Amino acid sequence: MPTESSPSAFDEFASAPLKLPDELREFLRWPLGPLVHGPDVLPAVGRASPVVSVGDFCTLDLVARGRSPDICLVDFKTQRQEDPELRDALSRVGSRVYRITNPPATIVPEAWVVLSEAFKSEERVRVEVRGEEDLLALVCIALAPETAAVLYGLPGQGVVVVTADRAAKTRVLDILRRMER
Repeated sequence: MPTESSPSAFDEFASAPLKLPDELREFLRWPLGPLVHGPDVLPAVGRASPVVSVGDFCTLDLVARGRSPDICLVDFKTQRQEDPELRDALSRVGSRVYRITNPPATIVPEAWVVLSEAFKSEERVRVEVRGEEDLLALVCIALAPETAAVLYGLPGQGVVVVTADRAAKTRVLDILRRMER
């Protein structure tokens, strides 16, 4: 699954933590791509490669439908609550494991390094996040090749499937520039 990701447009964000300002919270409740439900996830992913899932439930749902993600980001929580069963189920996803600490409403500089390495890996990767993984979907979209699909859940609504094309990267660049440094 090696990819040629080109983070150059995003290098400016890798040197300091980014914090989500209150005025962006509502904006990020809107999906960055099509919102799909249940069996519509696999057709929405199509032949994308790599496939990246952000979130425990999103990852487990994808696996249950017969498609293991090439990269998954998990925190062993669902709706901010620890769930020991999630840790057990997710420990079977991915053969290479990276661990990072990423506080809520933040993107730490280390996320750029770890996810860049994940995209270069020949193996399926599980990134275990202590803290919160939600905003790391932005980093995944930024670093992913344009052939990738990045999936993340919207609680109670479904799964968002983002093709990491130029338009998605432009939207992410705008969001990152609006975050606090």
